[in-house]
Amino acid sequence: MAVWQFVIDLIPASAARVAGVAAVRMSRAQLDETVLGFSAADEEVVFSKLGRLLPEKPSWSDGLRIWGDEKADDIQVSIDGQAIEEIQFRLNVADLSLPLVGGICDLARHFDSVLATPDGAIIQPNREAVMRTIMQSQAAQYVRDPQRFLEEAIRLDWEGL
Repeated sequence: MAVWQFVIDLIPASAARVAGVAAVRMSRAQLDETVLGFSAADEEVVFSKLGRLLPEKPSWSDGLRIWGDEKADDIQVSIDGQAIEEIQFRLNVADLSLPLVGGICDLARHFDSVLATPDGAIIQPNREAVMRTIMQSQAAQYVRDPQRFLEEAIRLDWEGL
């Protein structure tokens, strides 16, 4: 992942509910335990929809399918045997594609899913919520002012010693 990329994973909306209430945050352990549970027919629909968002490219692994450009916008689907294990979207904040954001949201809604950041924030699949989260992200901070971002990262690193 590049510092200018915003990363989100697709997870079932049911996994982000506690006692029927939508969660706004999940722990890393909870996210890691999430099972997508797509049927074989659903997987074909997923792959078809992803192909409409970005072009698929050859993968370096049998357990990974990739769409897009790893240094810009890309989608990575991890496969364990025959089942989809993870769907991750990496968005280039320096050249943000609103149609791609909309397509990701459409995909999530189609499969009754939500989006999760690596630190566990749960994002409802609508453009406004995703864009708001992107604009508050470290990737956006880097894109707005790379020098300030790096200086702050160095300062925080020194404080952590």
